[in-house]
Amino acid sequence: MKQAVSVRILRRKKGHYVQFYLHLPKPEGWSTSSFEGAIGLDFNADHIALCETDRRGSVVYARRISLHGFGRKKHNYNQGIDQMMSAVKEITAEARSRGKDLVIEGLDFSGRKSDLEKNKTYNRMITQLAYSQYIQAVKRRCFKDNVDLKIVEPAYTSKKAKETVCRELGINVHLGAACMIARRGLGLF
Repeated sequence: MKQAVSVRILRRKKGHYVQFYLHLPKPEGWSTSSFEGAIGLDFNADHIALCETDRRGSVVYARRISLHGFGRKKHNYNQGIDQMMSAVKEITAEARSRGKDLVIEGLDFSGRKSDLEKNKTYNRMITQLAYSQYIQAVKRRCFKDNVDLKIVEPAYTSKKAKETVCRELGINVHLGAACMIARRGLGLF
């Protein structure tokens, strides 16, 4: 079987690195689809907000998974990573058992580096947010557990959630954003 391989050469301060990307086909027995609905995840500095929707985008349930290692002034980074990994494992197992795809937002903080000097609270949130580890953990776990993963544009999920879902259901903005992320994964928003 032929597989595509991509190669990328990176130049860093300590030298050059070569990255190889192997594009693997989905394994047999892929067990999720967006036909039944989706599970949206909103990653925050101290928790993951999860919202399950049906195929029409209606909320089935929403909950918050706390990450106690993150989000405090004196946080334990390794403990937070361990908690995040176990939460991701639990979430993908839940998605597989329900037969629903996982949907996350593709955040990019590279343009925000200049804003770090302006606001201490925002600075703390950005530096404590282990987003790259989170997204890699979700990708690996979804592949391992045969769960389809969709990465959607994050624009206006919180704003739209405040206007619609939060008022209707009486939930906070993070759970509402998770709902809007799931709806965007279904193509409804």
